[in-house]
Amino acid sequence: MKLGKHLLGYAPVKLVAALCSFGGIYVYTRLLGADQYGRYALMFSVMALIHTVSLTWVEASAYRFTAKAQATGNMPDHFLTSLALLFRALLVGMILVSVLLFVTWDKPNYRVFVPFIALLLPFNTMIKIAMEAHKASQYVKRYALSAMAKMLLGFCVGSLLAWQTGLGAVAPFAGLLCASSVLVMIEGGWVFKQAVGGKTDKTARRAWLVYGVPTAMALVLDMLLSSVDRFLIVYFMDEAAVGGYAAGYGVADKTVLVLCAWVAMAGSPLIMEAYEKGGRIAAQEQAQSFVRTLLLVGMPAATGLALVASPLADVMIGIEVREQAKQIIPWIAFAGLFNGLLIHYFSESFQLAHKTRIRAALMCLPLAMNIVLNIIFIPLYGVLGAVIATLASYIMAVVLLGLAGRKYVKLNLPIKTTFQISLACVAMWPAVHYIPAFGGWAELMMKTVVGGAVYVLMVFALDAAGARQFIRQIIAK
Repeated sequence: MKLGKHLLGYAPVKLVAALCSFGGIYVYTRLLGADQYGRYALMFSVMALIHTVSLTWVEASAYRFTAKAQATGNMPDHFLTSLALLFRALLVGMILVSVLLFVTWDKPNYRVFVPFIALLLPFNTMIKIAMEAHKASQYVKRYALSAMAKMLLGFCVGSLLAWQTGLGAVAPFAGLLCASSVLVMIEGGWVFKQAVGGKTDKTARRAWLVYGVPTAMALVLDMLLSSVDRFLIVYFMDEAAVGGYAAGYGVADKTVLVLCAWVAMAGSPLIMEAYEKGGRIAAQEQAQSFVRTLLLVGMPAATGLALVASPLADVMIGIEVREQAKQIIPWIAFAGLFNGLLIHYFSESFQLAHKTRIRAALMCLPLAMNIVLNIIFIPLYGVLGAVIATLASYIMAVVLLGLAGRKYVKLNLPIKTTFQISLACVAMWPAVHYIPAFGGWAELMMKTVVGGAVYVLMVFALDAAGARQFIRQIIAK
C-alpha cells in the first residue's frame, strides 16, 4: 500500500515529464529542422556523458547514503561530505569541458554549446543532490514541486527562445540553463543550510568514492549503450539522419522510461529501506511488488506505442524527420522496456550490495556488442540497423545482469504475472488494428483509448499482478 501511495504522489512529476518530453519533440522538430535537431540531440548526449563521467558518482552516493545518515542522525555530516566531493568532482568536469572546447574550436556550430554545458554541469548537480535527498527521505511533495518547476520552466523558456530568436539548436540549452539558475538558488541554498555544523572525514569520503565511482561508470556504460549509435549514425550518414533517429527514439524510449522511472521513483526507496532494515530477504520481497507494478505499466506502454507508431509520429514529429521516426518507434518502444528493467530493477542487486564495480564490468559486454552491431548494420540498413543493434544489446544486458545479480540480491521476473500481462497486451492488437487509419489526433486518441480499455479489462479479468486487490486498497483509503 505504501508503494501505491508513493505512485500517486509522484504521478504529477511524471505527467509533467511526459508533457515536457513530448512537447520538446513536438516543438523542436518543427522549429529547428532535421539538421539542427540532430545537432541538439548529439550535444545533449555529450553533456549527459560529461555529467555522468565527472559528477554522477556524487549524486548516486548522496542518494545511497541518505538513509544511513538519517538512521544515525548524521545528516549535516552527510551534506557537508556531498558538498566537499561535489567541488572536487567539478574540477574533473571542467577539464572535460575544456577538452570539448578544444575539439569543437574549429566547429562553430558545436562550439556555441560549450558555455551552456559549462554552467549546466554544476547547477544541475547541486540540484540533483538535493533532489536525491528528498527522494531517499521520501519527501514526496518537496521533490515533486521542485522537479515539476524545473522541467516546466526549462521547456517553456526553451520553446519561446527557439520560436522568437535565432538561437536555433542552442535554444533548448538556454531554456535548461534558465530553469537551473532559478532552482539552484532554492535547492542549493537548502543543501548548504543542511550542511551547517557538519563534519567530513577521509573515511566517509572514501566510502562515497568506493560506492559512487563504479556506479557512475556503470551509468556511463548504460548511457553509451543508448547514445553511441547517434555518433555512429552521424559518422556513416549525417546530422539529419540523427535528427530522425533522435525524434523517434525520444517518442518511444522516453514514454516507456518515464513510466518505468515513475514506478522506480516510488518503489526504489522502499526496496532500499527494506534492505537496510531487513536485509536481502526483505528487499527481495519488496522488489516483487515493485517489479509486478513495473511490468503492469511498462509492457502495455511498449505494446501500445508499437501499435500506434504511425499516427503518433504524424501528430508529434515534424515532417522533415517523421518518416524515419515511424520506422524505429515500434522497435525502440520494446528496447525502452528492457532498458527500464535494466536500470530500475536488475541493477538494484548490485547497488544494494555495493557491487557496482562488478555491474560496470558486466556492462562492457553489451556495449561492445552494440558498437560492433552498429558498425555492421548502419551501413546496411541505415537507422533501422542502429535500432536492431540497440534492442539486441539491451536484451543481452538484462539477461546478463539478471543472472549475475542473483548472487547478491535475488531479483526474479514473476512468470505468472509476466504471462498474464503479455496476454492482456496481445489482446490490444486486434482491437487497435481494426480501427481504420483516418489520421490526426482523432485516430491516435481512439486507438489509445480502445487499446487501453481492452488492456485494463483483460488485466482485471486475469487479476494480473493482483490488480483487483490493489484497486480495492486504493478505494478503501
